[in-house]
Amino acid sequence: MKISGWIPSGIHMPPLTKRDVLLLSALFVFNCIVYSSWLELAQVVTRPWLLLVWLYGLVGLVPLAWRDQAPVTVFATQWVLTVAAWPIIAHYIPVVGIVVALYAVSVHHSRRASLLALLASCIPIGVDVAASLSVTHHGHALFEVFITDGALLVGAAVWAWGFGRVTQANLRRVQDLEREQESAREAAVLAIERRRIARELHDIVSHAVTVIVLQAAGASRVAKTDFTQVTRSLAHIETTGKQAMAELRRLLGVLGDSNPAGDAEGTGDLKPQPGLADLPELLSSLADAGMHVTVHIEGTPAELDSGIDLTAYRIVQEGLVNVLKHVGKNANPRLRLVWGARGLFIQIDNTVTRTPQAQTLPGGGRGLVGLRERAHAAGGTLDAGPHEDGYRLTATIPLATPGVSAVSRASHRGRGDQGKVSA
Repeated sequence: MKISGWIPSGIHMPPLTKRDVLLLSALFVFNCIVYSSWLELAQVVTRPWLLLVWLYGLVGLVPLAWRDQAPVTVFATQWVLTVAAWPIIAHYIPVVGIVVALYAVSVHHSRRASLLALLASCIPIGVDVAASLSVTHHGHALFEVFITDGALLVGAAVWAWGFGRVTQANLRRVQDLEREQESAREAAVLAIERRRIARELHDIVSHAVTVIVLQAAGASRVAKTDFTQVTRSLAHIETTGKQAMAELRRLLGVLGDSNPAGDAEGTGDLKPQPGLADLPELLSSLADAGMHVTVHIEGTPAELDSGIDLTAYRIVQEGLVNVLKHVGKNANPRLRLVWGARGLFIQIDNTVTRTPQAQTLPGGGRGLVGLRERAHAAGGTLDAGPHEDGYRLTATIPLATPGVSAVSRASHRGRGDQGKVSA
């Protein structure tokens, strides 16, 4: 039961301090009533010097407030105060402080140290038993008091030691569980990061290698008849390779940048991560590889967070590269972007007309899996499968914050315009 107002409202005390105040007050009252001659101590009016006894009892328990910070020191203090009280303090036996201090030593120190403290507590316990005999005025009760008080104090000391050892074991078990949970959380974070890096590497390398292989294949076929086309293909291979290297350098730079304020020479030229604003460059790259994409945009483009923007770009990139890789240049892909109030809808359709060049480009099977993981990580969905006479990929990605997207400025001059653009 909580009793309000036991501490003045102007005094702000932390919970542990309130706990210690209640504990020390209870210990003092227990000492006075059970192990001291409280009837004698109550005669303060006629014997004012008894105030010194009350003060000694209260002050002697104050070090217990630091029992968790310095248990051995507190135990030594209680040992000295208990032994010293017998010859100089009348009617008061400070017995409970040594038991509480012994419990603290047992909790925070090794078994050997706590056993030594248990053995050392026998001396103040013996002094307390002798002192309790001095306040007993009935001779026939001396033996009874000796047995009762001695057994009670020894039992209390042994219980405090044993309960302290159990508490220490429980605390260690809790700490081990917390460490295991922290290790599991770190492993989960690392696994997520590994999957993210794998998706990034797959998307970067897959796009670049597919375009480079197709360009090289086309150049080899016309090497003896159209040297101008060979030159253009080689230039495009060089451009695609440089773009892939720039993205890989950006990714590796982010992974290896342990010092955000590091050498500007090594990180200042890193290319920003791509987004929907880079769609024209992607479509131009695919057109140079021989595959023209029809783009249809509906709705008012919105501004996306960098992570959502990257996810949308990678879905479009991987979807179109898969068409080029598995179907070929004559797939007639159609890209549809629908901007809604709460999300972006992406749809890629193509006609299944396989070419010999497309069949020579095997895939690793990670493309769609990685795209689904990307979409789910962004809070969206992705589906892919046969549709009519071709293949369809659809994805829905939630928007981050309303606004105007960079793609509207890069790929469309008029905001909210609908229409088809052939890349």
